[in-house]
Amino acid sequence: MRRRAPRPPINGHSVPPAPPANHCRAVVLVDGSGIRRKIKREYEKALRDLDRSRGQLDQYHQTDQPQFTRWLNSHFGALLTESRELAQKIAADEQLIFQVESEAMFSGVSYARAYKRVMALRENPMPPPPSDADGGGSDGEPFGARPEFEDADDDEDPLEALFDAIFGEFGPGERPYETRGRQAGLHPGSARPANMSSRLKELYRALVRRLHPDGQREMTAQKTEWWHQTQAAYEAGDAEQLEVILTLCEIGESGTTAHTSASLLQRITAQLKHSLRAIKRQLTGLRREPAWNFSRRADHEVMLLQLRHTLTEEVRRMRDRSREIQELIAGWKAAAERTQPPRRRKPRSQPQDLEFPF
Repeated sequence: MRRRAPRPPINGHSVPPAPPANHCRAVVLVDGSGIRRKIKREYEKALRDLDRSRGQLDQYHQTDQPQFTRWLNSHFGALLTESRELAQKIAADEQLIFQVESEAMFSGVSYARAYKRVMALRENPMPPPPSDADGGGSDGEPFGARPEFEDADDDEDPLEALFDAIFGEFGPGERPYETRGRQAGLHPGSARPANMSSRLKELYRALVRRLHPDGQREMTAQKTEWWHQTQAAYEAGDAEQLEVILTLCEIGESGTTAHTSASLLQRITAQLKHSLRAIKRQLTGLRREPAWNFSRRADHEVMLLQLRHTLTEEVRRMRDRSREIQELIAGWKAAAERTQPPRRRKPRSQPQDLEFPF
């Protein structure tokens, strides 16, 4: 073996030989415990906020609103009944006014004649048009029949046959998107991978075993929500959502997130925050209601005075509005009774044909 020549000295000093090349690859350990702790804290905070908001929502629907309704009916039953009856009467009268004004505008007649026509139409309504089942086509064919698809099978959709006729150049039963789907490993007409159906069914079966109402001793509100979400995700073919629901069930059973991956925990946190935003929007609207936090309020006498004033003013405004509408309709009715029906002209007598002898 030929030896490499020694390096020439530099500035009178000998140069040590280069160390041999090391072909080993170093393994760098990445500590992800800090990132995981941060993700876990965000998940726990979102879960606490969601539980607190749900508790406030349940408090309102189960306690505050029923108590406020009973208290309100016990003190203002007569005012509430009158308000409800006035609201129904005003709605019916406004519908009549809308019909009369529409008839007057489109027919070009006076409001009195339009009122008379509308009332006559209400007394003698027109018969409904014949439905498609009765048939309305000519030559004994049902309305909407398309003779160009007579030779198609009974089970075949006419739109499907038309689509096949348009894209027939791609081959029998071939579609452009189907070709692309098979090349990409997709089901024909779907955006899911071909191996997704088995995973989807596996996740769905696991969730059915945990959440089906028949197998539960107590069907809580949380399990009911998960059960409905499972049905929606399975119908949409969303395997990721089913995996998230299954992980939430496992966390609820074990009480720990030690076996949950950080990426899945982030997806769960994002869904919890989305649900939290929706509940907070509901709570923002409910806080404006007088029934909000009614069971914990002690100023019921002050509320009694305020609501009596509010309801009294509302009923007074509704009475005034009903009186105005009744006066308007009464004026149309009186004018319609004074209106004489138009006189029919007698038809002119036709001259008799005279025969002239030739």
